[in-house]
Amino acid sequence: MNPMLLCLSLVSILNFAAGQLSPEEYRQQQLRDFNFQNIAPNDPSRGFQGGRFTGLIPGDGRNPAQMIDSRVEVIASSKRLEMALLKGGIVSCRSAGTPAPTSLTWVRVHPDGATEDIPLRTQSPRSNVRVEPVSQSEIRLDFARIREEDSGRYRCMGFLPQMEFKDEIEIITFQEINFGLTKATQYGRIYTDAKIYCDVDSIPVADVSWEFNGATVNNENLGDKFDIAQDGILVKNLTLEDEGEYLCRAVVLSRNKNERFPIHFIVTIPPTWLREPFLTEGVRGQDITMPCEAGGKPAPDYLWFKGTMGITPNDRYQVLAGGDLRIRGLTAADGGLYRCVARNMAGELSKSAELIVLEPPRIIELQNRTVDIGEDALLVCEATGNPTPTIKWRKINEYKFYNTGSPQGMKKREVGDRAGDSHDVYTPIELQPDGYEDVDDVDVHAGEDGADEDEPAGLTSKNPDDIEVYMMEGRDNALALRVRSAQRVHLSNYTCFAENKAGIDEKNAKIEVRFQPYFGPQAIRVFYTWMITENRGAPVNLTCFPEAFPHPAMTWRRHGAPVADMEPLYKVYGTYGTSNLRVTLMRAYSPRQAPILSINQIYPDAIDLAMAPPVEDNVLNVTGYRVYWKRQNDQWESARSATFMIDQQDPLDRNGFRLTRVRVEGLEPGTPYEFAGTALNSAGEGTRSTAISRRTSEASAPQPAEVKSRMDSQYPDKYLLRWVVTSNGGSPINKYMIRWRKINFSNTIPPEIVGHTPWQTVSVEPPGNDEYKVDDLEPQSDYELEMVAYNRIGGSAPTRIQFKTAYGTKPPRPDRVGAAVGQSCNQVLLASVALLSTARLWL
Repeated sequence: MNPMLLCLSLVSILNFAAGQLSPEEYRQQQLRDFNFQNIAPNDPSRGFQGGRFTGLIPGDGRNPAQMIDSRVEVIASSKRLEMALLKGGIVSCRSAGTPAPTSLTWVRVHPDGATEDIPLRTQSPRSNVRVEPVSQSEIRLDFARIREEDSGRYRCMGFLPQMEFKDEIEIITFQEINFGLTKATQYGRIYTDAKIYCDVDSIPVADVSWEFNGATVNNENLGDKFDIAQDGILVKNLTLEDEGEYLCRAVVLSRNKNERFPIHFIVTIPPTWLREPFLTEGVRGQDITMPCEAGGKPAPDYLWFKGTMGITPNDRYQVLAGGDLRIRGLTAADGGLYRCVARNMAGELSKSAELIVLEPPRIIELQNRTVDIGEDALLVCEATGNPTPTIKWRKINEYKFYNTGSPQGMKKREVGDRAGDSHDVYTPIELQPDGYEDVDDVDVHAGEDGADEDEPAGLTSKNPDDIEVYMMEGRDNALALRVRSAQRVHLSNYTCFAENKAGIDEKNAKIEVRFQPYFGPQAIRVFYTWMITENRGAPVNLTCFPEAFPHPAMTWRRHGAPVADMEPLYKVYGTYGTSNLRVTLMRAYSPRQAPILSINQIYPDAIDLAMAPPVEDNVLNVTGYRVYWKRQNDQWESARSATFMIDQQDPLDRNGFRLTRVRVEGLEPGTPYEFAGTALNSAGEGTRSTAISRRTSEASAPQPAEVKSRMDSQYPDKYLLRWVVTSNGGSPINKYMIRWRKINFSNTIPPEIVGHTPWQTVSVEPPGNDEYKVDDLEPQSDYELEMVAYNRIGGSAPTRIQFKTAYGTKPPRPDRVGAAVGQSCNQVLLASVALLSTARLWL
């Protein structure tokens, strides 16, 4: 036992034994003797050890000796307790022993030794550090949110009468390594210095190091390229090689902490023009696209402005993915100055361009004119448009335009008459397609000596100076065509053309010249008929085409007398004179000679023939042929035949005869045949030609297919392939193999294929299939297609074509229900034909 304690106990015992102290006084004296409030808690010389006191109180007659073992202690794993910043924390203090100290409390011990009471939670609920009693023997120190200033010494205290117990703990705050607002992806502009930020926050302060693409950036390899700071790494004079993965590493050795944060660093490139906006012209009502495309990294975004107002995309205004601005259905209000801005995080650039809305020409005034022969006729054509259209005149079905000359579209020249005198005339200036004047140097004279005795006076043009074209005075958009002293040849339609950048408008106006009836040299004066039977001839249509305006009435006479058994359909009358035409009716015959027949091409299943009309003097033209054929050993009575009509589009041979090419199909391979032909006309069938013999070729693979489709598709996402096969090789075609691929052309002349996608292949089964729809194509793209026809013997030589899809938008791909089926459409071309009066007589 401690000597001091032993001495004090002995003094108390002696006083008690001498009767000077009662038992209760003796116990109180013992407690006073044990008042060690000024003794340090850890002073073992007075019985204290870490907030704990141990001692003996002697007993009396009624009370036994009592052992004192009182203490307060902080419940913690260590007297130096670490707490993370911004986190909650709690430390408990308990009293124990006999007797247990009471009135537990917490105080903060400042560095100078002064203490500060910590309030109860009930007294200061918003305080960051507060005391929370749990029971008489336990009290807690509650940290709502640890702050750096909360670090330091804290003391727990308990009390007994005239005694104080205490225990202490030191709170050490720390900050876990975190990277705060550091961004996982960062950017820097090329050819500039850029800092890659790494916001490391920790207590104690962490050591920061860097890695680039797996390699450590240290003092040895820093050079002039990198500069490391606490908040990041500076990369100087950025190039694309500086792009990659950077690793920010934070280490706190005292706490054995090592954290890493990967950063993807992208080197950006400011926008540069690929296609600058430029002056664009569009036609009212049509769609227009204004170009704007820039390169950069990352790919730039685009903004469009009209004047100072930003354009918001809608149904009419669309900003395409590449930056172009598309305007649908142009109106006059769309014209003006537009500006395209291309921008990314590295910068921006802008360019302005004007949009001009063009107005297509429209002819607003044009009227027909009717004059008497010899009078002037004036046609006026007025047109509007933007820009102001150019107006031209020409006679219908002529390709030359009359030029607007001076004076009034005429050119002055001197000509001589038959008497030797000279005088001035004006001739119209006409332009050839190459832009040069078409000058007629032939003098034209008209008069009694030059009149055609078969034509009434005034039916021919006097001179080439009878038409003049000029602008109407005070009207820049009106062009006049004047015919001076109109003649029969001027009765025609004249076409006015109005043209500008936006398009062309054209309308016809007619000049009607009134003149007496006239039968020209082209009138048919001999008609033919033939005998159908011995007593009956074929009916014939006698047609009379007089030229006159207005249309004349006519009568028919036979041998000078009116036709008796028919109503008089025609009567010649009018104020412009009368004319007579004599016609003769003669008998005609079927062709008396055989046609010229030759072999053109031989196939396993067909033979092509060339037919020419017989050389004979017949009044009726050959209109067709009948071809006969049979196997070589068969009789002609069993021969098959087919009729082929002459097409006026058939070519002419070197003798001027029209060749008709015909094909005899359905033949057997490797078989000899005989062929003969006859000519046909309106009177009947002629003589059969001498037979010619040919053997069909042996069965083979089919002939290559001939593609009939256009090479430019009218659709942006599909192509309708149509074809014919000239010969199946003597064996039915059992399939067509079709394959296609997208191709890219070079910019050389001629262009070459420099890239392509893989082939896509389909098989088309006959019969009846001679078209196929190639779908799921890309708009405005070039494609290459190959096609091979197969029969039992093999495949034909491949047919190769290249085609291009139309401009447009690829629609969503529909569900495929069945095989692709081609579509066909029929177009009907209507033509209006001006007919002269016709009279017919059937005999």
